[in-house]
Amino acid sequence: MLERMQLFPLNFYKKAKFNGSMGKMNYRLAKEEKKTDEENSETILVGSIWEGPFIYDKIPQEKIKKREFPFAEEGICQAMDWFNEEGEKMNREV
Repeated sequence: MLERMQLFPLNFYKKAKFNGSMGKMNYRLAKEEKKTDEENSETILVGSIWEGPFIYDKIPQEKIKKREFPFAEEGICQAMDWFNEEGEKMNREV
């Protein structure tokens, strides 16, 4: 189970992506720009999960489950909760 201190502070995500694993589940947390309309965009965090053993770049996109979170401390905590829930499910399956 992930704990908050295992995911980096918000400033880390301004320049880098974080990848990790929990048993069979791999996860990634990254900053993305989401277009809100033709002229504007907002910064968000995107959490991604997939079953290992392959890395993010080698997995077909249709096998990756994604979810958007606010680019804030709250978003990191929400992503952590989601990773924990999904990891528990994935690692329970036979």
